[in-house]
Amino acid sequence: SYIRLMGLPISEMACPNPSVAYCTQMAHVTRAKNSNPVMCLSWTPGGRRLLTGNQEGEFTLWDGINFSFELIMSAHDSSFRCMAWSHNHNYLLTSDSGGNIKYWSPSIAPVQSIDSHNGQPIHSLSFSPSDTKFVSCGDDATVRVWDWAARTEERVLEGHGWDVKCVQWHPRSSVICSGSKDNLVKLWDPRAGSALSTLYGHKNTVTKVAWNDNGNWLLTGSRDQLIKVYDVRAMKELCSLKGHHKEVTSLAWHPLYESVFASGGMDGTLLYWNVGGKGSDEPVAKIPFAHDMAIWDMKWHPAGHALATGSNDRQTKFWARNRPGSTFGLEEEEEEENGAAELKEEMELGNHVGIVIGRRGATIISMQRATGTKMHVDQVRRVLEIQGTQKQIDTVKKRVGALLERVSNDSEQRTGQHHNDPY
Repeated sequence: SYIRLMGLPISEMACPNPSVAYCTQMAHVTRAKNSNPVMCLSWTPGGRRLLTGNQEGEFTLWDGINFSFELIMSAHDSSFRCMAWSHNHNYLLTSDSGGNIKYWSPSIAPVQSIDSHNGQPIHSLSFSPSDTKFVSCGDDATVRVWDWAARTEERVLEGHGWDVKCVQWHPRSSVICSGSKDNLVKLWDPRAGSALSTLYGHKNTVTKVAWNDNGNWLLTGSRDQLIKVYDVRAMKELCSLKGHHKEVTSLAWHPLYESVFASGGMDGTLLYWNVGGKGSDEPVAKIPFAHDMAIWDMKWHPAGHALATGSNDRQTKFWARNRPGSTFGLEEEEEEENGAAELKEEMELGNHVGIVIGRRGATIISMQRATGTKMHVDQVRRVLEIQGTQKQIDTVKKRVGALLERVSNDSEQRTGQHHNDPY
């Protein structure tokens, strides 16, 4: 693998600096032709390419070095939900919203197809440490353990009262963690088929769970906008992290720095966290409008120098370290803004006043929270009034401009389809 040739200098390993993991510089943005929302993604073994799965059930392959498009192929009959590589990198598992699980070889050739979970969406897949078993979860409120070689279902773990949204096998032990729409996080013994413990920390649907590679820390994200870190040795909550203004939709631990992880939200916000350090209750880096819509999945490059994110806005983005001297997304920038003079500006909305306000004001409220600006829509004059620093105002204008452009493009496409429809 070429990762071996990218080895960090010895001084870096002797005095590790987690700040090099905060990838706040957008290196590239990709969008395939006839694109659809990106539901899941994964780096191929070695990190040479990035594989994404979209809402139409298609694989898209991107070059991980120069980010060029390589291949698009049909994989599932319905929307992708998850993809997971085995630890030995010999096989890939994928699932869809129709209850179908598929095995793939490293060359992305189909090997086997299995139907399960009573045709309900299968949201998550995870391999056991030995790769002899794997686990799946779905909207039938069950967690299922499978034998990899026999391709048969071994056990059905029942205990959740609603859809199970996420599952992950412990990196070294025979323990499975699952999160559900019933607000609960459960730990299971796959051998006995019974629940070991239940964590009651969240007040809404648990959307993501992730084990740290040290095997001791469990990360959970929820629709209650909170991220929690549990120490499973003592079965206690280490910290509860507040930074998102909408539900948490994706989580990923850094592959090298065990205390660093990234999180994505429903509003397209990308945050970086450092657990245990001073001020760790606040994100160490923040990108408010990393995407225009929900970040459904994110994966670190195996070498840890880049992060890939896939979103409902149909884009896949690659994030890298800041250029020297840049403080984008970091605290210094916020401090500078605090001392800047406040300005007032207006932006014309035309016929799209309702789009900017959103349902019950949700769009404008989330934008105000994320940017720190004061915003008001004058519905008589059809203008958006913005109050904040020049940088904040520019960010809002860029965001609103992208939103209006997308709405205009969608309406044009619908008009074109209507004119071309023979019926």
